[in-house]
Amino acid sequence: MPVKPHHPDAEAAADVPPHVIRQVLQLVASRGHSAERLCKGLGFTPENLCDANFRVSYRQTSLLVRRAMQRWGDPAIGIATGARQTVVCFGLPGLGMLTCATLGEAFQYLIKYQRAAGALTTNEMSILDEHHFVTEVNTRFHDPELEPFFIEEIFVSGVEVSRAMVGSHFRPARLELRYPRPEYAAAYSEYFRCPVIFNAPLNRLICDMAWYHCPLPTHDRYMQDSLQAQIDELLEQETPRNDLVESIMNELRGSIDEVPALARIGEALNLSERTLRRRLAELDTSYQRLVDQVRYECALDLLKRSDMPLIDIAMATGFTDARNFRRAFKRWCGMLPNQIRQGAPAPRLIPMERAGSNSNAAQAAV
Repeated sequence: MPVKPHHPDAEAAADVPPHVIRQVLQLVASRGHSAERLCKGLGFTPENLCDANFRVSYRQTSLLVRRAMQRWGDPAIGIATGARQTVVCFGLPGLGMLTCATLGEAFQYLIKYQRAAGALTTNEMSILDEHHFVTEVNTRFHDPELEPFFIEEIFVSGVEVSRAMVGSHFRPARLELRYPRPEYAAAYSEYFRCPVIFNAPLNRLICDMAWYHCPLPTHDRYMQDSLQAQIDELLEQETPRNDLVESIMNELRGSIDEVPALARIGEALNLSERTLRRRLAELDTSYQRLVDQVRYECALDLLKRSDMPLIDIAMATGFTDARNFRRAFKRWCGMLPNQIRQGAPAPRLIPMERAGSNSNAAQAAV
Protein backbone atom coordinates (compact mmCIF):
# COMPACT_ATOMS: atom_id res chain seq x y z
CA MET A 1 0.00 0.00 0.00
CA PRO A 2 1.58 3.33 -1.01
CA VAL A 3 2.38 5.72 1.82
CA LYS A 4 1.03 9.21 1.33
CA PRO A 5 3.02 12.21 2.52
CA HIS A 6 1.97 13.78 5.80
CA HIS A 7 0.59 17.29 5.43
CA PRO A 8 -0.22 18.73 8.89
CA ASP A 9 -1.46 22.02 7.42
CA ALA A 10 -3.86 20.16 5.14
CA GLU A 11 -5.10 18.05 8.05
CA ALA A 12 -5.93 21.28 9.89
CA ALA A 13 -7.90 22.81 7.03
CA ALA A 14 -11.44 23.23 8.36
CA ASP A 15 -13.11 22.68 5.00
CA VAL A 16 -15.59 19.86 5.60
CA PRO A 17 -19.17 20.02 6.95
CA PRO A 18 -19.34 17.86 10.10
CA HIS A 19 -21.80 15.30 8.73
CA VAL A 20 -19.70 12.31 9.81
CA ILE A 21 -19.10 13.78 13.27
CA ARG A 22 -22.83 14.36 13.72
CA GLN A 23 -23.62 10.72 12.98
CA VAL A 24 -20.78 9.39 15.14
CA LEU A 25 -21.91 11.49 18.11
CA GLN A 26 -25.53 10.37 17.76
CA LEU A 27 -24.42 6.76 17.41
CA VAL A 28 -22.26 6.80 20.54
CA ALA A 29 -24.81 8.86 22.49
CA SER A 30 -27.37 6.10 21.79
CA ARG A 31 -25.32 3.94 24.16
CA GLY A 32 -25.31 6.54 26.89
CA HIS A 33 -21.95 8.24 26.23
CA SER A 34 -21.64 12.02 26.59
CA ALA A 35 -21.33 13.94 23.33
CA GLU A 36 -19.90 16.89 25.26
CA ARG A 37 -17.07 14.77 26.66
CA LEU A 38 -16.26 13.33 23.25
CA CYS A 39 -15.86 16.86 21.85
CA LYS A 40 -13.88 18.26 24.77
CA GLY A 41 -10.62 19.91 23.72
CA LEU A 42 -11.32 19.54 20.00
CA GLY A 43 -12.31 23.18 19.48
CA PHE A 44 -16.07 22.71 19.13
CA THR A 45 -19.13 21.63 21.06
CA PRO A 46 -22.20 19.58 20.02
CA GLU A 47 -24.10 22.88 19.74
CA ASN A 48 -21.68 24.08 17.03
CA LEU A 49 -22.79 21.15 14.88
CA CYS A 50 -26.24 22.74 14.50
CA ASP A 51 -24.70 25.67 12.59
CA ALA A 52 -25.04 25.13 8.84
CA ASN A 53 -21.86 27.13 8.24
CA PHE A 54 -19.71 25.24 10.75
CA ARG A 55 -16.77 23.29 9.29
CA VAL A 56 -14.26 20.81 10.72
CA SER A 57 -10.86 19.51 9.71
CA TYR A 58 -9.63 15.96 9.13
CA ARG A 59 -7.57 16.31 12.32
CA GLN A 60 -10.62 17.14 14.44
CA THR A 61 -12.68 14.36 12.85
CA SER A 62 -9.99 11.70 13.24
CA LEU A 63 -9.44 12.57 16.92
CA LEU A 64 -13.16 12.32 17.62
CA VAL A 65 -13.50 9.05 15.70
CA ARG A 66 -10.66 7.50 17.72
CA ARG A 67 -12.41 8.47 20.95
CA ALA A 68 -15.71 7.11 19.66
CA MET A 69 -14.12 3.79 18.64
CA GLN A 70 -12.84 3.30 22.19
CA ARG A 71 -16.29 3.93 23.68
CA TRP A 72 -18.38 2.14 21.06
CA GLY A 73 -16.58 -1.17 21.54
CA ASP A 74 -17.66 -2.54 18.14
CA PRO A 75 -14.98 -2.47 15.40
CA ALA A 76 -17.70 -2.18 12.73
CA ILE A 77 -18.43 1.42 13.80
CA GLY A 78 -17.71 2.69 10.27
CA ILE A 79 -20.53 0.52 8.88
CA ALA A 80 -22.87 1.66 11.67
CA THR A 81 -22.02 5.32 11.00
CA GLY A 82 -22.55 5.06 7.24
CA ALA A 83 -25.88 3.28 7.72
CA ARG A 84 -27.21 6.36 9.56
CA GLN A 85 -26.65 8.66 6.57
CA THR A 86 -29.52 9.90 4.41
CA VAL A 87 -29.56 12.14 1.36
CA VAL A 88 -30.52 15.01 3.71
CA CYS A 89 -27.28 14.46 5.65
CA PHE A 90 -25.34 15.54 2.55
CA GLY A 91 -26.78 19.06 2.83
CA LEU A 92 -27.12 21.12 -0.37
CA PRO A 93 -25.40 18.49 -2.55
CA GLY A 94 -28.03 16.03 -1.32
CA LEU A 95 -30.79 18.38 -2.45
CA GLY A 96 -29.07 18.65 -5.81
CA MET A 97 -29.04 14.84 -6.08
CA LEU A 98 -32.81 14.75 -5.75
CA THR A 99 -33.20 16.95 -8.85
CA CYS A 100 -31.28 14.49 -11.05
CA ALA A 101 -32.92 12.15 -13.56
CA THR A 102 -31.05 8.94 -12.71
CA LEU A 103 -29.10 7.39 -9.86
CA GLY A 104 -25.84 7.63 -11.81
CA GLU A 105 -26.40 11.29 -12.58
CA ALA A 106 -27.19 11.94 -8.91
CA PHE A 107 -23.92 10.42 -7.75
CA GLN A 108 -21.94 12.28 -10.40
CA TYR A 109 -23.46 15.48 -8.96
CA LEU A 110 -22.59 14.38 -5.42
CA ILE A 111 -18.98 13.65 -6.40
CA LYS A 112 -18.71 17.08 -8.01
CA TYR A 113 -19.45 18.59 -4.57
CA GLN A 114 -18.11 15.77 -2.40
CA ARG A 115 -16.21 18.04 -0.02
CA ALA A 116 -19.32 20.18 0.56
CA ALA A 117 -21.23 16.94 1.22
CA GLY A 118 -18.85 16.13 4.08
CA ALA A 119 -16.61 13.55 2.39
CA LEU A 120 -13.31 12.93 4.18
CA THR A 121 -12.09 10.78 1.30
CA THR A 122 -11.48 11.48 -2.40
CA ASN A 123 -14.04 9.78 -4.61
CA GLU A 124 -14.29 9.17 -8.35
CA MET A 125 -16.98 7.52 -10.47
CA SER A 126 -16.40 6.11 -13.95
CA ILE A 127 -17.74 3.59 -16.44
CA LEU A 128 -15.81 0.34 -16.03
CA ASP A 129 -17.19 -1.49 -19.08
CA GLU A 130 -20.46 -1.76 -20.97
CA HIS A 131 -22.04 -3.64 -18.07
CA HIS A 132 -20.61 -1.91 -14.98
CA PHE A 133 -19.73 1.42 -13.44
CA VAL A 134 -17.32 1.85 -10.54
CA THR A 135 -16.75 4.20 -7.61
CA GLU A 136 -13.14 4.40 -6.43
CA VAL A 137 -12.33 5.80 -2.98
CA ASN A 138 -9.02 6.87 -1.45
CA THR A 139 -8.22 8.32 1.95
CA ARG A 140 -6.94 11.90 1.97
CA PHE A 141 -4.15 11.16 4.46
CA HIS A 142 -2.07 8.12 5.35
CA ASP A 143 -3.81 6.83 8.46
CA PRO A 144 -3.86 2.99 8.48
CA GLU A 145 -5.68 2.79 11.81
CA LEU A 146 -8.65 4.82 10.57
CA GLU A 147 -8.64 3.87 6.88
CA PRO A 148 -11.23 1.09 7.32
CA PHE A 149 -13.57 3.47 9.18
CA PHE A 150 -13.53 6.16 6.48
CA ILE A 151 -13.77 3.66 3.60
CA GLU A 152 -16.63 1.80 5.29
CA GLU A 153 -18.48 5.01 6.07
CA ILE A 154 -18.34 6.38 2.52
CA PHE A 155 -19.28 3.12 0.78
CA VAL A 156 -22.05 2.26 3.23
CA SER A 157 -23.53 5.76 3.11
CA GLY A 158 -23.55 5.59 -0.71
CA VAL A 159 -25.37 2.26 -0.67
CA GLU A 160 -27.76 3.46 2.05
CA VAL A 161 -28.72 6.54 0.02
CA SER A 162 -29.04 4.46 -3.16
CA ARG A 163 -31.48 2.11 -1.43
CA ALA A 164 -33.48 5.07 -0.18
CA MET A 165 -33.65 6.59 -3.68
CA VAL A 166 -34.30 3.55 -5.89
CA GLY A 167 -35.39 0.79 -3.50
CA SER A 168 -34.09 -1.51 -0.78
CA HIS A 169 -33.29 -4.18 -3.41
CA PHE A 170 -30.29 -2.14 -4.61
CA ARG A 171 -27.04 -4.01 -4.23
CA PRO A 172 -23.57 -3.70 -5.78
CA ALA A 173 -21.99 -6.37 -7.96
CA ARG A 174 -18.73 -6.46 -6.01
CA LEU A 175 -16.81 -4.60 -3.30
CA GLU A 176 -13.00 -4.46 -3.39
CA LEU A 177 -10.97 -3.20 -0.42
CA ARG A 178 -7.22 -2.77 -0.26
CA TYR A 179 -6.82 -3.42 3.48
CA PRO A 180 -6.67 -6.88 5.13
CA ARG A 181 -9.79 -8.85 6.01
CA PRO A 182 -10.97 -7.62 9.46
CA GLU A 183 -12.38 -9.84 12.18
CA TYR A 184 -15.86 -8.49 11.51
CA ALA A 185 -15.76 -9.23 7.74
CA ALA A 186 -19.14 -10.97 7.95
CA ALA A 187 -20.73 -7.56 8.58
CA TYR A 188 -19.63 -6.48 5.08
CA SER A 189 -21.34 -9.38 3.36
CA GLU A 190 -24.45 -8.91 5.46
CA TYR A 191 -24.75 -5.22 4.61
CA PHE A 192 -23.60 -5.03 0.98
CA ARG A 193 -25.14 -8.39 -0.06
CA CYS A 194 -22.42 -8.95 -2.67
CA PRO A 195 -18.95 -10.56 -2.93
CA VAL A 196 -16.29 -8.69 -0.89
CA ILE A 197 -12.59 -8.92 -1.76
CA PHE A 198 -9.90 -7.79 0.71
CA ASN A 199 -6.21 -6.98 -0.01
CA ALA A 200 -7.31 -5.68 -3.41
CA PRO A 201 -5.22 -3.12 -5.35
CA LEU A 202 -7.89 -0.40 -4.94
CA ASN A 203 -10.97 0.50 -2.88
CA ARG A 204 -13.76 0.06 -5.41
CA LEU A 205 -17.52 -0.46 -5.40
CA ILE A 206 -18.64 -1.99 -8.70
CA CYS A 207 -22.30 -1.86 -9.75
CA ASP A 208 -24.39 -2.96 -12.73
CA MET A 209 -25.07 -0.27 -15.35
CA ALA A 210 -28.80 -0.89 -14.92
CA TRP A 211 -28.56 0.94 -11.58
CA TYR A 212 -26.74 3.87 -13.20
CA HIS A 213 -29.69 4.45 -15.51
CA CYS A 214 -32.34 3.79 -12.85
CA PRO A 215 -34.78 6.78 -12.83
CA LEU A 216 -35.32 8.78 -9.65
CA PRO A 217 -38.90 9.47 -8.53
CA THR A 218 -37.91 12.92 -7.22
CA HIS A 219 -36.72 14.18 -10.63
CA ASP A 220 -38.51 17.18 -12.14
CA ARG A 221 -37.14 18.15 -15.55
CA TYR A 222 -38.69 21.63 -15.30
CA MET A 223 -36.95 22.44 -12.01
CA GLN A 224 -33.65 20.60 -12.37
CA ASP A 225 -31.63 23.32 -14.11
CA SER A 226 -32.92 26.23 -12.03
CA LEU A 227 -32.56 24.45 -8.68
CA GLN A 228 -29.09 23.17 -9.49
CA ALA A 229 -28.00 26.64 -10.62
CA GLN A 230 -29.10 28.08 -7.26
CA ILE A 231 -27.39 25.27 -5.33
CA ASP A 232 -24.20 25.62 -7.41
CA GLU A 233 -24.06 29.34 -6.64
CA LEU A 234 -24.37 28.73 -2.89
CA LEU A 235 -21.80 25.94 -2.86
CA GLU A 236 -19.22 27.92 -4.83
CA GLN A 237 -19.21 30.64 -2.17
CA GLU A 238 -17.28 28.37 0.21
CA THR A 239 -13.83 29.61 1.28
CA PRO A 240 -11.04 27.55 2.91
CA ARG A 241 -10.73 27.70 6.70
CA ASN A 242 -8.40 26.42 9.39
CA ASP A 243 -9.50 24.43 12.45
CA LEU A 244 -7.51 26.60 14.89
CA VAL A 245 -9.11 29.76 13.49
CA GLU A 246 -12.56 28.16 13.60
CA SER A 247 -12.02 27.01 17.19
CA ILE A 248 -11.01 30.49 18.35
CA MET A 249 -13.95 32.07 16.53
CA ASN A 250 -16.33 29.57 18.15
CA GLU A 251 -15.02 30.61 21.58
CA LEU A 252 -15.43 34.29 20.67
CA ARG A 253 -18.99 33.88 19.41
CA GLY A 254 -20.03 32.77 22.88
CA SER A 255 -18.63 35.88 24.59
CA ILE A 256 -18.27 38.63 22.01
CA ASP A 257 -19.91 41.21 24.30
CA GLU A 258 -16.93 40.77 26.66
CA VAL A 259 -13.97 39.57 24.63
CA PRO A 260 -11.80 37.14 26.64
CA ALA A 261 -8.04 37.53 26.81
CA LEU A 262 -6.12 35.33 24.39
CA ALA A 263 -4.61 33.45 27.35
CA ARG A 264 -8.13 32.33 28.35
CA ILE A 265 -8.82 31.15 24.82
CA GLY A 266 -5.57 29.22 25.01
CA GLU A 267 -6.68 27.48 28.20
CA ALA A 268 -9.83 26.25 26.47
CA LEU A 269 -7.76 24.91 23.56
CA ASN A 270 -4.91 23.52 25.70
CA LEU A 271 -2.42 25.92 24.08
CA SER A 272 -0.25 28.66 25.53
CA GLU A 273 -0.83 32.28 24.58
CA ARG A 274 2.60 32.42 22.96
CA THR A 275 1.87 29.33 20.86
CA LEU A 276 -1.49 30.74 19.79
CA ARG A 277 0.05 34.03 18.65
CA ARG A 278 2.78 32.21 16.74
CA ARG A 279 0.35 29.87 14.99
CA LEU A 280 -2.00 32.70 14.08
CA ALA A 281 0.94 34.65 12.64
CA GLU A 282 1.87 31.59 10.56
CA LEU A 283 -1.70 31.67 9.19
CA ASP A 284 -1.24 35.37 8.33
CA THR A 285 -3.86 36.54 10.82
CA SER A 286 -4.09 37.72 14.44
CA TYR A 287 -6.37 37.51 17.44
CA GLN A 288 -7.51 41.08 16.83
CA ARG A 289 -8.45 40.17 13.27
CA LEU A 290 -10.59 37.26 14.48
CA VAL A 291 -12.24 39.47 17.12
CA ASP A 292 -13.09 41.98 14.38
CA GLN A 293 -14.47 39.22 12.16
CA VAL A 294 -16.78 37.84 14.85
CA ARG A 295 -17.90 41.33 15.94
CA TYR A 296 -18.66 42.23 12.34
CA GLU A 297 -20.66 39.01 11.77
CA CYS A 298 -22.64 39.62 14.96
CA ALA A 299 -23.26 43.28 14.12
CA LEU A 300 -24.48 42.42 10.61
CA ASP A 301 -26.87 39.82 11.96
CA LEU A 302 -28.36 42.24 14.51
CA LEU A 303 -28.62 45.08 11.98
CA LYS A 304 -30.41 42.88 9.45
CA ARG A 305 -32.60 40.76 11.70
CA SER A 306 -33.55 43.03 14.58
CA ASP A 307 -34.80 46.51 15.39
CA MET A 308 -32.35 46.95 18.26
CA PRO A 309 -31.15 50.52 18.82
CA LEU A 310 -27.57 51.15 17.75
CA ILE A 311 -26.40 51.54 21.35
CA ASP A 312 -27.74 48.06 22.21
CA ILE A 313 -25.97 46.54 19.18
CA ALA A 314 -22.80 48.34 20.27
CA MET A 315 -23.06 46.85 23.76
CA ALA A 316 -23.84 43.37 22.38
CA THR A 317 -20.67 43.45 20.27
CA GLY A 318 -18.36 44.66 23.03
CA PHE A 319 -18.40 48.45 22.68
CA THR A 320 -19.22 50.99 25.37
CA ASP A 321 -21.01 53.51 23.14
CA ALA A 322 -22.54 53.87 19.68
CA ARG A 323 -19.87 56.29 18.46
CA ASN A 324 -17.00 53.81 18.87
CA PHE A 325 -19.14 51.10 17.32
CA ARG A 326 -19.87 53.24 14.24
CA ARG A 327 -16.17 54.03 13.81
CA ALA A 328 -15.21 50.35 14.09
CA PHE A 329 -17.97 49.30 11.67
CA LYS A 330 -16.76 51.87 9.14
CA ARG A 331 -13.22 50.50 9.52
CA TRP A 332 -14.44 46.93 9.07
CA CYS A 333 -16.38 47.38 5.84
CA GLY A 334 -16.17 50.99 4.64
CA MET A 335 -19.87 51.61 5.36
CA LEU A 336 -21.95 52.90 8.26
CA PRO A 337 -24.42 50.70 10.19
CA ASN A 338 -27.41 52.72 8.97
CA GLN A 339 -26.52 51.97 5.35
CA ILE A 340 -26.90 48.25 6.09
CA ARG A 341 -30.22 48.91 7.82
CA GLN A 342 -31.38 50.75 4.70
CA GLY A 343 -30.76 47.65 2.57
CA ALA A 344 -27.23 48.16 1.23
CA PRO A 345 -25.45 44.82 0.54
CA ALA A 346 -22.92 43.98 3.24
CA PRO A 347 -19.32 43.87 1.94
CA ARG A 348 -16.62 41.53 3.18
CA LEU A 349 -14.40 42.54 6.08
CA ILE A 350 -11.67 44.90 4.79
CA PRO A 351 -8.12 43.49 5.16
CA MET A 352 -6.32 44.96 8.16
CA GLU A 353 -3.53 46.47 6.12
CA ARG A 354 -6.12 48.60 4.34
CA ALA A 355 -8.41 49.20 7.31
CA GLY A 356 -5.65 50.23 9.70
CA SER A 357 -6.05 49.91 13.44
CA ASN A 358 -7.47 53.18 14.65
CA SER A 359 -10.09 51.83 17.01
CA ASN A 360 -8.70 52.25 20.52
CA ALA A 361 -11.74 50.62 21.98
CA ALA A 362 -11.32 47.48 19.90
CA GLN A 363 -7.63 47.22 20.64
CA ALA A 364 -8.16 47.78 24.35
CA ALA A 365 -10.66 44.94 24.49
CA VAL A 366 -7.98 42.48 23.39
